[in-house]
Amino acid sequence: MLQSFPSLTLNERLSMSLRFFVALLALALIPAGAGAKEVKVEASRAIKLAVIDADRKAPGREAFHQTFADTLGYELGQRLKEPTPVKPVTQDADRAAFGLGNGIFDVALVVGHNLPRALVSSDFDVLKAAPTSGKGKFHLYFIIRKDDASLAKLMQDAFPEALKGQFFLRAYAKQLGEDPDHFGVVLAAK
Repeated sequence: MLQSFPSLTLNERLSMSLRFFVALLALALIPAGAGAKEVKVEASRAIKLAVIDADRKAPGREAFHQTFADTLGYELGQRLKEPTPVKPVTQDADRAAFGLGNGIFDVALVVGHNLPRALVSSDFDVLKAAPTSGKGKFHLYFIIRKDDASLAKLMQDAFPEALKGQFFLRAYAKQLGEDPDHFGVVLAAK
């Protein structure tokens, strides 16, 4: 392009090339679909918890799930020094596994006797909790995504402490028909 205007000086040719480049750059920066709908992305501190519970229709079960979420949120807030809400969403095992795998959910809680096969993966860590009474009708499996090491560590530290929360212990004991004053939960072998 610089050679196509032989009568111009080198400075004039460079100036003209620079203006041409700036004009192209300005055109490139104009949104392609001016007037088109904009996409908004919003970040949230909320932890997304998938809850898998085969007996989710049992009386008080939704309150039990929410109590766990609130207790976990409290423990996370204590560690992070800021409120950290946990939003529970009841899912089946396949959808929860898919959601954990692609980041829709951060963690999952399985309420039952067994860990569903769909949630067994090398991409997840699993912590199991059981009542100390041994009469437990169900266990708790806490599934944590491994891809974010800092979040995984935070969850691994917060889960055992959430199990000690008095509101959670009372809700768990009530679900099992146990005396809440003589009830406890411990981490168990996987």
